Amino acid sequence: MATTKPALSGKSTPAVAPKIISDGNERQAIEQLIQRKVAERAYSLFEGSNAAHGKDQEHWLQAESEIFQRGLDIRESGSWLSITASLPNVSDDNLQICIEPNRAVVHGQTISQQRDATSGTQTHSQQDLFLRSDLNVEVDPSTASASMKDQKLTIMVKKRYPTGSPSNASVRTSE
Repeated sequence: MATTKPALSGKSTPAVAPKIISDGNERQAIEQLIQRKVAERAYSLFEGSNAAHGKDQEHWLQAESEIFQRGLDIRESGSWLSITASLPNVSDDNLQICIEPNRAVVHGQTISQQRDATSGTQTHSQQDLFLRSDLNVEVDPSTASASMKDQKLTIMVKKRYPTGSPSNASVRTSE
């Protein structure tokens, strides 16, 4: 069982383990949230175009490009894939990661604070953040691990090699 220790000084933020989604229900919930957010934005674009029909695919693609942000840096290292992202103002406790054989999706919430100059009151707002990237190699989602430290997300996942490749070949003896 993993344990966490308190930070020894205020200089460094202790590492937080983001939640890796592997359960079908949780994965489906994230996919539904994504679909809802994209649909809401696409409808807003439709309304903004004076309800011009025939541009539904254009609106959907624009909504996806606005909802999904870039920011996942993917590097290969031997039999592992390293995925990193800088996530300033993202709440560590709600960070969710969905790793599929050819895709990575990160969902979090950005937290922003604003102070009203006239009243001096401070307001907090949260906004969903989605990062998605297709992976150039197939990975084994069951091997994924993630950590968050100093507003930097690091995900490690093992590559999946095709059956019969040298790294998966077993030694066979003749009978």
